[in-house]
Amino acid sequence: MLKTLDLLIGTTMVLLLFSMSVTVITQAITNLGSRRGRHLRAGLSDLLQQLGISSADVAKKIATSLLTHPMIREGENKLGSVIHREEFTKLVLDLASGEGAQKLEEDAEAALQKALKDGGISDPGQALKNIRALQLQLEASSPELPNHVRDRLAILQEAPSDFVAKVNSWFDQTIDRVGQRFTTYTHWITIAVSLVVVLGAQLDIIAVCDRLWIDDQFRATVVNDATKQFAQSGDDTKVDPKPYYNLLTNTGLITLPVDSNWLAKLMDWRKVPGMLLSLLLISLGAPFWYNVLKDLIKLRSNLAQQDDQQRAQRQSAPTDAGTGAASSTPAVTPAWLRGERGDLAAVG
Repeated sequence: MLKTLDLLIGTTMVLLLFSMSVTVITQAITNLGSRRGRHLRAGLSDLLQQLGISSADVAKKIATSLLTHPMIREGENKLGSVIHREEFTKLVLDLASGEGAQKLEEDAEAALQKALKDGGISDPGQALKNIRALQLQLEASSPELPNHVRDRLAILQEAPSDFVAKVNSWFDQTIDRVGQRFTTYTHWITIAVSLVVVLGAQLDIIAVCDRLWIDDQFRATVVNDATKQFAQSGDDTKVDPKPYYNLLTNTGLITLPVDSNWLAKLMDWRKVPGMLLSLLLISLGAPFWYNVLKDLIKLRSNLAQQDDQQRAQRQSAPTDAGTGAASSTPAVTPAWLRGERGDLAAVG
């Protein structure tokens, strides 16, 4: 049982190491291209068109201005990746008023003012001032209310309109779809990066499992190191992948592109099933394998303790005289054997 569990721990550890590399590269790609902000901008553009902005280009300009606002952006000229519903409503009023820190082009400002007027807000600047005034009153009278609740109440009280009703009806669904599209995009990026990593290292997870099952020393090294790191650092373990990569390289389980025989080994078609399986498993991500490894190590610790206890019980249990095996019940001397037994050698 422990050998099978050690096999699972060793395999999971290897998958975790390569998943960590895939996760880091994927995050770098998405952050470098501001992909989260771009997906949010596309979602807000669709929402603005639903709110009355007829031109897709104008809607994109307004969405860009919203996400590059000094209070929303994540860096210089970098799109913000988070915006709340109340922030969206107040920033739209601010942009339409033309009095805020962020300015729109004339055509975009005119289109936004028209959409607000058609939605029941003819003076966005005054509506925004009324909202801020009511926010102050609510903060003075009900300081226990969260900030987003005060914002929501002020908007509903001072800007009751079809435009605000549309925002409240469509905003949450739009953000949900943005999150879903970004998750799908990230998943495809993860698969692409996993493919590059698996091909680059020629990781054959089937071969890794075979080696872990056969080679007791290799299995013990991987399992002991993994258990030691989790025991020392708990849930905040930062796994150092370099020793494991060296170990896998020395045992011939991975082949890096720096190896002169890398291409020749890649052409070995026996690796294809294991590499395809590695691709699918690694694409699940480092957090998944980290949690699996943590649970397996806890399970192994519990099983090892139970095994030690059972071994101690077997060693301390009385022995059956007939079989020599440990008896589960204490030996009881029959009544006819207790007391004076005389000279047994004289019998017979």
